[in-house]
Amino acid sequence: MISFSSPILPESWMNSNMLLLSLIAPPENLSPEYFSSLLNQYGPVNQVKILNKSLMDYKVLVEMGTPEAAKSAKSFLDQLSSNFIKCSFYSDEKPPQSGSFNNCSLDLINDSTMSTLKYRHSTSLNEIVQEEDKQSSSKRKINTSQIHQPTTTLCLNGIKGKNIDAQKLYNIFSNFGNIDKILLIRLKNFAIIKYLKEEYSIFVFEKCQKLQFFDSTISISFVAEDAIEKLLNLDTLYNEQDYYVGSQETDRFNSSNKMNLLPPSQVLHISNLKKVSSNAETMWDVFSEFGIVEAVKVLNTQFKFMCLVKMENLQQALEVMALMHNEEIDNRNIQISFTKARI
Repeated sequence: MISFSSPILPESWMNSNMLLLSLIAPPENLSPEYFSSLLNQYGPVNQVKILNKSLMDYKVLVEMGTPEAAKSAKSFLDQLSSNFIKCSFYSDEKPPQSGSFNNCSLDLINDSTMSTLKYRHSTSLNEIVQEEDKQSSSKRKINTSQIHQPTTTLCLNGIKGKNIDAQKLYNIFSNFGNIDKILLIRLKNFAIIKYLKEEYSIFVFEKCQKLQFFDSTISISFVAEDAIEKLLNLDTLYNEQDYYVGSQETDRFNSSNKMNLLPPSQVLHISNLKKVSSNAETMWDVFSEFGIVEAVKVLNTQFKFMCLVKMENLQQALEVMALMHNEEIDNRNIQISFTKARI
């Protein structure tokens, strides 16, 4: 999707044949050829240059053949939706350099193409998609996030499946630190998670790459601190269940105490059980609905009733965490966490 707050431009730039676009959360397979194909139906496209390839700040400079072609292309983009697509005229009087441009990063990465479609003006969107699919094997895939500096905010790419929502993501990833917010963008198969502390996000970045659960295999990258706030303005991209806000009531960690963060594990620690529930038979019956239970160990004391449950693999353990944390067994909400204990 494309969203851009237009900079204040001189009136003379309205006659420019250059357009500047900024995209938020674009598809991974975008290329200069894609933009050339999309816009050449409104006039000849001389050149397309991708300036910055980050998830929240993807910049594209398009040089149309004439100012009239630029106006036609801009008019088309403006009419689609003010929430999704905006572009502005850009003047070649001041070529973009690395650095800032009215708070917009324009890091030049030299990814450009000269249009081979200058005189083709009848390309449909379906043709563009088909053409992109045919040529995808020969094109460089674009990494949608180039942010390497740690922040409290992470992007989880590859989120798929009907069973997943923001609450289930919270059930898994709150194990690694207290979470401020989660926003799931199903249309683009990614989620943004903002932690309260940077140490939490760094732990997840290091320990949770390539996790698999439901239909997802995730890759994790750091994104800007205000990534969720930017995406919240595009309210047609998500539903109510795709947005989750944490609170002290739901935090797993006491902020006043230093907590040990544990990576995802096949073995799950089940606590807050009733005495009647804290037995091997009940644990087998409950958790075998979500996969193969390999072992159960009961950890009852005089006043606390807990169990360890080992699932067949890590994916099943993650799905149990997503679906059963804070759910009821015998009318009591159980707590599930990862553990380094072995059975």
